Amino acid sequence: MPFFDSIIKKCFPKTIRNQIADSAEQISGAAVARIKAQAGFGQTVIHYAGADRSAGAKYPQGLSGTGNIHLDHYRLRQQARDAYHDTPQAKALVERHADTVADIGLMLEPAPKAQILGLPQEEVDAWSRRIEERFDAWARSKAQHRAETMTWYQSHRLYGIFQQRDNDVFVRLYYCRDRGLQNPVQFEFIDPNQVRGDACTYTYATNGGQEDGITRDKRGRETGYKVFVQKKLGEYHEVIVPRYGRSSGRIMMLHGFAPEYAGQGRGYSRLGFALQEFENLTDFSLSKIKQAINQSQVALYVKPSQDKDASNPLSGILNAAGAGPAVRTFGADPAPDPDAQNVTAESTASVVSYQNIPEATVTAPGSTNIFNLEAGEDLKTLEVKSAAESYNSFVEAFTSYLSAAMSMPVEVLLMKFNANYSASRASLILFWRVACIWREEMAADYLNPTYEMWLAEEIAAGREACPGWSDPRLRAAWLNCRWVGSPMPNIDPARTMTADKGYVEMGAQTLDRVARNLNGSSGTANRAKLRREVDELAKVPWAKGVKK
Repeated sequence: MPFFDSIIKKCFPKTIRNQIADSAEQISGAAVARIKAQAGFGQTVIHYAGADRSAGAKYPQGLSGTGNIHLDHYRLRQQARDAYHDTPQAKALVERHADTVADIGLMLEPAPKAQILGLPQEEVDAWSRRIEERFDAWARSKAQHRAETMTWYQSHRLYGIFQQRDNDVFVRLYYCRDRGLQNPVQFEFIDPNQVRGDACTYTYATNGGQEDGITRDKRGRETGYKVFVQKKLGEYHEVIVPRYGRSSGRIMMLHGFAPEYAGQGRGYSRLGFALQEFENLTDFSLSKIKQAINQSQVALYVKPSQDKDASNPLSGILNAAGAGPAVRTFGADPAPDPDAQNVTAESTASVVSYQNIPEATVTAPGSTNIFNLEAGEDLKTLEVKSAAESYNSFVEAFTSYLSAAMSMPVEVLLMKFNANYSASRASLILFWRVACIWREEMAADYLNPTYEMWLAEEIAAGREACPGWSDPRLRAAWLNCRWVGSPMPNIDPARTMTADKGYVEMGAQTLDRVARNLNGSSGTANRAKLRREVDELAKVPWAKGVKK
């Protein structure tokens, strides 16, 4: 390929050209051709992890080294999934994000723009309350999930996991005419691996001609998705799902990811930056656990003097089968080969004898008692020589850097807060702002489009009326909404109540929002119920001023 070789020669210094050539030898010929074709065309540099390296291993010269081989989206996603399942810290980072962002699900709070619509605010508020209740009923029904295994609220947490672990989320929307459904809209998640393609990210043009499983128009807009489905065992075929229905204009597939580079077409896992660190941390943890197990094996031993061997106190005890000595020997074969020369009693004596007593401590792995050491010998366990003398301190310090890189305070990750109110609240507030960012990401890529399709179906069925829906500006005014989830954890309810009261008095917050932030309830419903309860309380015999 002289043309591409000449490009590499012109665009890269000699040292970098050598690095590309050396690294290219580790992969297949087809991949070499692709890498050469990509060189000099503005492709984003990501670290390479070859098949001969363990999952997550980084390129020897480091991620910041120029000339590193580019890593495709698929490979990085697979390595991140390995870390997610193998490493407690990686799983905790993903799960904590999903738990906080999605929690029990984000609830719709319609907020149409009355002035743009030219309607009275009271009329818009009544419409909003009706839509909120009807959408909530749809979102709580498992029948609206294509496989009927989750509600729409439950899907938010799954979306959050995809968001952090893979940073590549595909949701398929179906429109079913089953009369048993509240609304024709159904949803289903498509695993990113089913949208086949291993393309890297270009900085000059989305996709850049590579195969990433997504088709695009001249402006770079996604038009279709190549989804591989299993026809029968071991046989797959490709189904192209359009972004929009050709005749109906409905949304058929949603694709969400948080880009990190210009021209990026698919997401890179948010765990990708620390794959090697996750692996090292897991290896260190396992080595410390193994070391503790090994050292706990020896419960006690008989120490000899300088001139006399140790005794063998259990040598005459029978084993559980009632035969033979209880102790075992190590270090010599009591029955030497018949052809052995110069066999003496000393040469056939055991170096050490030992007895396993697992019931003395735990069932597994058990403990060992050592007996009959030779004169002058002593038993010494291996000393800890690692830089991290304290296991907990080292792991927590190491984890704090990983959590900071994921914009998560380590206190939130470990769910350990100190007694200082201000410091604990500061950690929660900092992470809560990050959670709000990811809620907006979810709203833009998943919640808002699904709500739009749901409302469009309600209008088409004649159950709702939104005058001016065909006008893009008026449709946007009708669709304006907020997604409200569980509030930030409250570590001092009394202080929060005082603050909420002050905000309401100033007009900076509504009573409905206070109720929603407190426990997710409706302020309007709460007030109506309280009026009924107060009336009922006034009628009971023991109420003040009421005669029996």
